[in-house]
Amino acid sequence: MSRDHALVRELIAVHDGLRRELKELRGAERVTHDLRVRCMYYCHHVETHHTVESLYLFTALRERFPTSGEVIDRLEEEHAKVAEILRAIERAADFREELDRLADELLAHLDWEEEQLTPLLAQLDRWPS
Repeated sequence: MSRDHALVRELIAVHDGLRRELKELRGAERVTHDLRVRCMYYCHHVETHHTVESLYLFTALRERFPTSGEVIDRLEEEHAKVAEILRAIERAADFREELDRLADELLAHLDWEEEQLTPLLAQLDRWPS
């Protein structure tokens, strides 16, 4: 299925934004107040993105594509792992090591999610509600 499909392009655009911002956060030389604020905003954005996926997109994909259950289960497990790292970032005084852990987990997750969901999203006319 095509990565040119509108829903696929939109998902990739959101993911690419998450990738870019994470790269910028990881590129900081030291932890400053401004970096902490940006990082907390980023963590909230990732958490919100995953919550929306879990509550709406994954639920709808499970209903529409019953054979997608194992894929969705894995994506949900990955969301939980990312959430643990986000909480660790929020607690840490110097969170750069946790940002590296987040990059390892989140970037692999985004790539795999795109690979797995592209064929499903390409079969939809609009985002599930």
